[in-house]
Amino acid sequence: MSASAQQSSLDEFNIRPCTIADEDGAVAVCLHTGDSGNDACSFFNDPKVLGYRFVSPYIHLSPDLSFVLKDSKEEVSGYVLAALDSELFYQRYVDEWLPKMKQIYVSIPLEDRVKRDWEVIQGFHSNNIESFKLFEGYPSHLHIDLLPKAQGKGYGTKMICHIENELKQRGSKGVHLGMAPNNTRAFKFYTKLGFSILASDEDTLWLGKNLC
Repeated sequence: MSASAQQSSLDEFNIRPCTIADEDGAVAVCLHTGDSGNDACSFFNDPKVLGYRFVSPYIHLSPDLSFVLKDSKEEVSGYVLAALDSELFYQRYVDEWLPKMKQIYVSIPLEDRVKRDWEVIQGFHSNNIESFKLFEGYPSHLHIDLLPKAQGKGYGTKMICHIENELKQRGSKGVHLGMAPNNTRAFKFYTKLGFSILASDEDTLWLGKNLC
């Protein structure tokens, strides 16, 4: 095999349904992209806590809308996760997922606020479903993250198109997502794919897209 052919093979990625066996890999991707797309390892003591908030609930509660991007070595290099009915998903998150997290994280580590673990764990100890954002006309929501090695190759677009088609097949009329306001690269990516601003606050910019 020529050098160019070998490199082409290494650059190949495939979208696959996410299984429980992929969970650790997807959780790791979440951490390595958790700072507005940049590596967030230095911000957390527990390498899994961020993924337990933003990745694992979808793998367990919305498995039919959870997909991973795998490289030629079958390693998880990205994911796209969605919930068809956000209101129902968030209720299940509170009723079914948070009790599991409270067993793992029995107390909030308030003594160490240098790291961000405490913020996530504090959220695990809250049953306030009103804190979740819902948008009329955009009942579904999604999360997507890709490691740097999978970026700039068109796979982000393919994954968004893939999840949109899955949502359409299930009757969704619109999807939304939240992103960091300072992530200009992500904003350009989403707006290019037809997403527009729905709302914003100090921490989050909310975008939505009509699927009808």
